Amino acid sequence: MPAQIERLIDSIVRLRRAERTADVALRDEIVPGRELLEELVGPTVRPAQAARLLGISQPALSRWLDTREIATVTTPEGRREIPLSELLDLVEEVDQVRDQGAQRAVSRVIRDRNLRARETIDLDRVLPPRKRGHRTAELRALAYHRVVADRLSEELVHRARRRLDRWRREARIHPRWADEWEGVLSQPLSQIARVITADTPHARTLRQTSPFAGVLNEQERRRLVDAVERQR
Repeated sequence: MPAQIERLIDSIVRLRRAERTADVALRDEIVPGRELLEELVGPTVRPAQAARLLGISQPALSRWLDTREIATVTTPEGRREIPLSELLDLVEEVDQVRDQGAQRAVSRVIRDRNLRARETIDLDRVLPPRKRGHRTAELRALAYHRVVADRLSEELVHRARRRLDRWRREARIHPRWADEWEGVLSQPLSQIARVITADTPHARTLRQTSPFAGVLNEQERRRLVDAVERQR
């Protein structure tokens, strides 16, 4: 079973690469196949499998997990596992730097991610001031979506629509919020940006079901989380 999971993940990575260079018609054919393979793998991957896919030892991976440089979630069974989306991004980035001849590829990727997080996220601009009634989770979500708004593109919106469609099929989102997000995502990019960054009670509730998950990598997300925590 572990070997099968690793083969599936390798196939998913190949399909993700093909998507980026395919025209719209071909991409629309590739995406359902990729999503089916992702469903077969499941939402998380065990550390032992992740370590083999990244080409590092389990103790080395555990150190990255302990320092929060690689995202983890706790499964209902109480195990610490890696989100599939996080692992796929890492595998692609690690393969790319290895192809460039880099040694200690995982260390190089994480170092580069931290550097980009510092260079590309202007905390003074995206970090909202704490107001009466604001909760920490709401501030994190608002800061996150301000960064998403800066990077908004037709491709990001397309991915959000696909994620929303999948959530509908799997009954992972209430129909009311699915309908509302569908309406938001049908608007021009500038209007989508205004909606997802509005600091209103309704927008705060809407962001709780945001289909823009996974736009930021773990280093970028942690930079925002740590900055919001320092405001307390």
